[in-house]
Amino acid sequence: MNNQILKNRAKVLDEDLAGRAFSAEADALLAEIVLLEQAPAQRRRMPSPRRVLLGVAASAVLAGALVVGPSLFRASEQVYASQAVTIDRDGDEYAFYITDGDPDPAELEKAFRKVGLDNITVKLIPVSPQQRSPVVGVDLDKAGSGAQASVTVSDCAERVEGCLTAFRITADLKGPAQLRLGHPAKPGEKYAYPADASWPGEALAGVTLQGRSAGEAARVVREHDLKVAYELDWPLRSGERGFQSEENVPASRIDPSWAVASAKTYNDGVIILHVVPGPAATRPPGF
Repeated sequence: MNNQILKNRAKVLDEDLAGRAFSAEADALLAEIVLLEQAPAQRRRMPSPRRVLLGVAASAVLAGALVVGPSLFRASEQVYASQAVTIDRDGDEYAFYITDGDPDPAELEKAFRKVGLDNITVKLIPVSPQQRSPVVGVDLDKAGSGAQASVTVSDCAERVEGCLTAFRITADLKGPAQLRLGHPAKPGEKYAYPADASWPGEALAGVTLQGRSAGEAARVVREHDLKVAYELDWPLRSGERGFQSEENVPASRIDPSWAVASAKTYNDGVIILHVVPGPAATRPPGF
């Protein structure tokens, strides 16, 4: 599907969340800041449209705030260029093309000031060292009404050689905004973006849980002295490809025979098993 609703799960970022749906293909790329808590099951929710964090390697759209696709590459005028970033002016927007995989926040902030965007700050967020697609977040919560951001896929290199990811921000910001970029986490540091638990260097490196039963997968996780958390991936009622994820699901609601779709980690000693409910499973309200 072309529209995928993205969210931040961290309550420290947003407490006014609404529902989320996304395609199976983009599962590993969804950006989620997580504060894992022992809490009742709840829906995964859509963010305030002014807070977005995502892995830019698949097309995604957040209505009203985030647009991904070739529209980023309209005719525009270059107004700034350095080793880290190239900036174009296009009407009432600036387009930013990041060309440094490990940018210095101070250098990027200097570039933003050069074009009059004094209110943008840059924060590096910890992600798995194995994370290959760029992780970009734009927080416009205090940027004023009408402020918008958009992010494109990594083919931004069609516009600027060596570009890793690109985004747009409304030129006339009335308040502060924050750009968040993924940065390899230090040993033992919790990730702000989910990683595949089977990646090299991760808690279950080389262990494939996808396709196994939930019961078997949970046993394997515990054999590695890790904790288990569950999410249920409910197929969309619309018939489109994709699913809506229900988070913080207690183990009592998980049939051990149900299949595991994926296993995620935030490097915090917990493996989140995404489980596909069986055909006879009862959907909770809202799913």
